Amino acid sequence: MSANLYPKRIDVSCSLYMKELQSFVSRAVSSYLSPFHNQEIISKCCAPVVSRCLELFVRHTGLVRPLGEGGRIKLAADFAQMELALSPLYKQLSDLGRPYRVLRSFRPLLFQTVEDISLCPALGDVIPYSLVLLSLFARGPTELPSPHQSANWSVSRFSQWLDMHTSEHERLELMSGALQKYQQTVRHKGETSFHAVYPVMINLLERGIKHIAAAS
Repeated sequence: MSANLYPKRIDVSCSLYMKELQSFVSRAVSSYLSPFHNQEIISKCCAPVVSRCLELFVRHTGLVRPLGEGGRIKLAADFAQMELALSPLYKQLSDLGRPYRVLRSFRPLLFQTVEDISLCPALGDVIPYSLVLLSLFARGPTELPSPHQSANWSVSRFSQWLDMHTSEHERLELMSGALQKYQQTVRHKGETSFHAVYPVMINLLERGIKHIAAAS
């Protein structure tokens, strides 16, 4: 990734939870995994755990709202530190494939405009449309609730729902429902325009549906 994708003030420290994760992984590896002689087998056993950590991390970054400039810078630091935190469990994270590619491709989007995000070449092939849409809810007003807020779910329930519904089509349907609810709210208030992020999200939703159809 080119350096100009990130703000110059990227020297902020990572979040407390990331420091705790790094400390925990380091202790676990030192106390329980290092004594084993066959580290290749240990690494293979750790691969699913590391992949899951990457998946959940990216998922939950898309739920953070409101997300201002300071928050985006902090998250960017966390993205980098996440790789360092998990490397003791699995040395070559790039070998994990898609979870790692999503992590690397998603980070630059933190600092891009909504319009630039919609033009990202990684959409669909690397980053699921549903994941990008989830993150864009944070760029909208409070009247545009995230899918779990629209359904009156807790974050943990929403995350469980995503685990049980891995189909991109089902996830896009959930995003669509939240967007429709926002549309109804605006019309109910008698307002004549939507927030600027809304038409971009509708466009991404339609592209995501077409992408699924083309792949089937």
